[in-house]
Amino acid sequence: MSATLADTSVSVAPVSLAPPPIAPCFPIAPRGWRLNVADTPVARQAAAEFTSGFEEGTLQFFDAVLPECDRMVDFGGFIGFTSLYAAAQGPSVDVFEPSPVNGALLEANLQANPRLAHRIRLHRHAVGAKDGNLFETVQRGSLLRGRAEAVVPVRNAVAVLEELGLSPDMLLKIDIEGAEYEVVPAIADLLRRERPFLHISFHPFNIVRGTDEYLNQVARLRGALAIAEAVAPYRHMYFHTPQGWTRIDKSDRMALLSQYLLKPKPVPRIATPQYGFTDALALSEVALPLG
Repeated sequence: MSATLADTSVSVAPVSLAPPPIAPCFPIAPRGWRLNVADTPVARQAAAEFTSGFEEGTLQFFDAVLPECDRMVDFGGFIGFTSLYAAAQGPSVDVFEPSPVNGALLEANLQANPRLAHRIRLHRHAVGAKDGNLFETVQRGSLLRGRAEAVVPVRNAVAVLEELGLSPDMLLKIDIEGAEYEVVPAIADLLRRERPFLHISFHPFNIVRGTDEYLNQVARLRGALAIAEAVAPYRHMYFHTPQGWTRIDKSDRMALLSQYLLKPKPVPRIATPQYGFTDALALSEVALPLG
């Protein structure tokens, strides 16, 4: 590895963002880009994490590719920080957030940023391998306790991306709390054809098949291998670890299989080591100035 880096069919319309009165807000400036955040306890906690360096690798990747992009699709928008960060640099953004609580906070953050809100469309549904599923969402912070928050529609990710028009000059960010293992293989043909800039966050610990941890880890590893196959056509692959971004050259991909995917790895805040992907993964058709 080289560290030298150069339901029945459900149709859900984007939420209308009519400009209501702006709630009290406070500023943040991740990597120098000023954003306003609606002042709530959840938003303050999330903003502290977002500006703490926890998302530094994601933002480095965004800064490297957004000048080449005219659009971003944000699967898993949470309360909107990554969408606002991207819109501040010019691209239009389609953001998908199924959680009613997160979606309301995201809307509030859009209202707090009127100069950016017109570039962002909010879609209040999940994405998956097919239409017609019901998706139970939970608030962050309650995820491991499994507290149900709502049932929301799921739309076929392939159909969504075809409607939006996936293209090479687009950034696709996927951060969907474990559903990446379903969505990325489902869109593999689109990725192979269009090769958008791609950023994936992984949540293997959210794949739970029962009480047998061996079977849980097998399921996680099977999902990781399906993603590895789906993104294999890309020329350039990058991992972000606590040490920063590392490029995986084509000649290193067998080592990736044997020395990374098949080995257990510690994950912050998770008690048991995890197999498969545990670090953020970035894909590109061009070499990127990361690191």
